[in-house]
Formats: sequence, structure tokens, C-alpha cells
Amino acid sequence: MKSLSEKIYLQLENPSEDNTIGDKDRIIEALENKYKNIIMPYKVIKNLYPMCRNSNFKITVTLLKRENDWVIIKVEPGDTRNCHYGLAVDLGSTTIIMQLVDLNNGQVLGEESVFNKQIKYGEDILTRIFYTKQYKNGLEEIQKSTIESFKELILKLKEKTKINIEEISIMTVSGNTTMTHFLLGIDPWTIFQSPFTPVFNECGFINTNDLDLPINGYIYCFPSIANYFGGDLVSGLLHSGIYKKDEICAFMDIGTNGELVIGNKDFLVAAAGAAGPALEGGISKFGMRASSGAIDSITIINNKIKYTTINNERPKGICGSGIVDLISELFLNKWIDFSGCLIPENSTSIIKLEEEYAVEYVSKDDSGIKESLIFTQNDIDQFLKTKSAAHTMVAYLLEEIGLNINDLDYFYISGAFGTHLDLKSAVTIGMYPDLPKEKMICPGNTSLKGAYALLTNRELLKEVRDIRQRVQYLQLSNATDFLGKMRAASFIPHTNLELYPSVKEELIKKGILI
Repeated sequence: MKSLSEKIYLQLENPSEDNTIGDKDRIIEALENKYKNIIMPYKVIKNLYPMCRNSNFKITVTLLKRENDWVIIKVEPGDTRNCHYGLAVDLGSTTIIMQLVDLNNGQVLGEESVFNKQIKYGEDILTRIFYTKQYKNGLEEIQKSTIESFKELILKLKEKTKINIEEISIMTVSGNTTMTHFLLGIDPWTIFQSPFTPVFNECGFINTNDLDLPINGYIYCFPSIANYFGGDLVSGLLHSGIYKKDEICAFMDIGTNGELVIGNKDFLVAAAGAAGPALEGGISKFGMRASSGAIDSITIINNKIKYTTINNERPKGICGSGIVDLISELFLNKWIDFSGCLIPENSTSIIKLEEEYAVEYVSKDDSGIKESLIFTQNDIDQFLKTKSAAHTMVAYLLEEIGLNINDLDYFYISGAFGTHLDLKSAVTIGMYPDLPKEKMICPGNTSLKGAYALLTNRELLKEVRDIRQRVQYLQLSNATDFLGKMRAASFIPHTNLELYPSVKEELIKKGILI
């Protein structure tokens, strides 16, 4: 393996009257045949005496490969090559996932996740950014909450694996542009203020001591490309490999932000924008994240709603995949029309509230929170705005490149949302293009997988730089008639049914279209 850090065992000649070279220089001289441009920081030099002499100069050196040099992270007595670990992290605005990896063989020894403790400062990113402006120590508090999330994950992994945290030498972190700013304690206000440029795109390697992280090594954050195009997507592209393929691919990740790249080994064109909380259930009073008790799938059979919940618990609310199913089923069973308007006479589950109609998808008696779960007309309207933005982003980029949807060889749908939702439902409502199933790929959490890939293969540092330099980013604010295209895409599946032949066929089969 060629992991980002490497452990080398040395048995050096002891100092003598005939060999008076200093300890630091003795170590670097022994390494220079294989490693070039070696740096030993002051902190490491301070620990050489008396450790080297006490161990008879039988020592293990841990080196970190950066783009242009090798930096010595630590020098230990004896042979510690068997204890060589790293951490791969997906820094999400809602959930943070961390893997502990054996850097001798690439084995994932443990994986843990926690809710990002930033949430207490705001469910959405913009609220958290405003918090940093409203309160003098706001930025410091949010950074501290992020570090506390990391510490909790590290402790969980330590308890699970019994591995000493001090033995971890390197951490790779993949997060969106704002999350990376928060982690490093750098004000992200410029990301949301014209001309919407971050303070930095690339931060390089940072000593973990500077961030109060309880490991003895360095942290590498994936670089961003723009305000809404963060390191998590660069990491995802690294994992997917579309930047090396002959085939033309689309790569989409919809979460807090909606991000899209279209291209191959010859070109990469991207666009991104805020997707909001809709796909995490955040638009509805009873929307929730994909956790225990969340409805994650829905069907309508004989005009009755059937559902499943995560961990088979009594339903407490509905998550993103459940919402996609719900709207698809409402449409296919004529409970809503093409514009998404509820049709009360078509179901007794459609109830009248004070100011609008709503569909009751779980009765009070069946609910796990002792009240009925409803999805209102406004909830439907808000969701259709989000799905129309996703559709329009694809249509806009294809138009800019001079391609159409059938020119795509593969369509990658990244992230947990893409993994768990029913693709047929997503196509039915017009969220994703109507492509053959074999063209649709759901690779899972590519942000985490890219962080793991770089952690275990230092050669990919060059490819990260290559991806960042090659991506041509288009601002959606400059898009011609973007809002007009969104209005057309806000219908189910779209005002132009010819774009969705499989949905049209299903509607004819069901008698909705004649």
C-alpha cells in the first residue's frame, strides 16, 4: 500500500567520535535514499533526546507524503510498524461519519456516525452562518461543536477497537465548503455574500494540534471549487472516476446542496446550488432524518396507504425517500394532479385543514407520536420546487454543453439519499431523468469513499489537484431562463411528457392518460 503516511523502521549506527552527525541529520540521511525533500518539524526534534539513545537508535519514523515533500510526523522507540492507522471522515452538515483504517492493509477496523453538533445553532447552514454574525463568539462556538463531534467519534472508535488514539497519524476530511470553513474556525460569511467566494479553496495539510484534535498527526481537507461546490463533491468525483472515463457521465449529489457534474476524461462541467431541507424531510412538520421510526417507503394499494419504517418502529415522521414515494404514489393513484394539487374527492385520506388540504398518511392510532401524520398541500408544493431544481440543473448543463439526456452513458446518484430512495419513484415525479435502469448508478456515500481512497493511496493527491483544475464551474445565477425552466419542471413529471416515456406509458396503462 501507498497510504498518505508511511512507517519506516530504522536501525541506525550510534553516535561516536568517528560519527558525530546529529540525531536529526542521522535520521534524515538514512531516509534520503528513498524519500526526497524531508522535513522534520521542531516539535519532533525536541523529542529525539533521550529517546533515540535510550532505544539504541532502533526507531520507527512516521512520514506524511505531501505534494512536494515528506514531513516527519513522529519518531518512536522500537518497531511500531504494526500500529499504523488513519481516519477517513465525511463531514456532513447533518451527520458526520468516521472510519478507522489500518494503513498497512486498508482494512476498515470500525465505522461510527453522530449528528453534527452544529445543529443546535441551526438546522440549516445559513442559520448557522447568521449565528456567527449575531454572537461575538458564534464562530468559535460552532468550530468547538464540530471538534466535539470529531472527539466523540474518535472516542467511540477507540472503545470499539481498543486502539490507542495517539497511534493515528493522518485524517482525511471531505465536507462542503462551509463545513470545512467551520471545522477550521474560518468565517464562511464570504461564501454567501457577493461575489460568493470562500476565504480559501485549498488548505493543504494542517497539524491536528492546531485544531485541538486528540491525535498526533495531520488533517487533510479536500479542496472546494466554489461556494456550493465543496470538497465532498471533489472526493465523490475521485471515487467515481468519471474524470478518467471515455463515456460521458453525470454525477449528482443532492443533500443540503444540489451539485452536478457532467463530463469524462476530456471535459468536466459543473453547477451547484442550495437544495434546502426538502430531501431530508425538512419541509414538513412531520419530516425527519432517516432514523428509527422514520417512514422510508410508501405504496398505495386498493386506495389505502401502506408504509415501512426504519427499524420497524411505530412511525414518528417521514424522511426524504418516503416523501418521494408518497408523492409518486399520490400521482399514480390520482390523489394529486399533474400540478401536484390534491384531489379530495379521490380519497378519504385527504383531509381539510383550516386553510388547505392535506393527506393523512398515518392515523393518530397508528402513530408513534400520538397524533396523525400529515403531508400538506404546501409541503407538496415545496418539494416540487426542490425536485424541479434538480431536473433543471441537469437540463441546463446539458444544454450548455450541447448534449441531450440520451447522450449520457451513465448517471451517478451519490449520497445516502440516492442510495435509499426508489429510483422508479424519483423518475415518476421527474426528479431524475428517465433513463434505462442500467445507466443509473447509486454508488452510496462517495464523499466518505473518496476520503478513504486518498487516505490509502497517496498517488491520488495528484488526481485531486487535477480534478480541481479541470472542473469548469458555471454559476446558475447566469443561466438563461432558469426560473422558466424550473416552472416547467415543477409539474409531475414535467410539462413535456415526451421527456419521460416510461412514466407516460405507466399513465396510459393506469388510464390517467388516454
